[in-house]
Amino acid sequence: MEREKIITILILIGLFGGLVGGPIASLADYYASPEKRFWLFIIPEFIGFGCIVLMIVYGKSRKKTNSKPE
Repeated sequence: MEREKIITILILIGLFGGLVGGPIASLADYYASPEKRFWLFIIPEFIGFGCIVLMIVYGKSRKKTNSKPE
């Protein structure tokens, strides 16, 4: 049970940190060059979408282990 909570918390931190943190970081450095702002935006977005994939894979694996044969 403890392992599941830790994995869920890490996925949520990555998800919201990536998908919310990227635009905020990009806007925080408003006077930077466009290339730098782009990289500040896109790298956390990749992390966030990676966490979405992990969340889906983890959820499907939990369904398989929790299903009871009849």
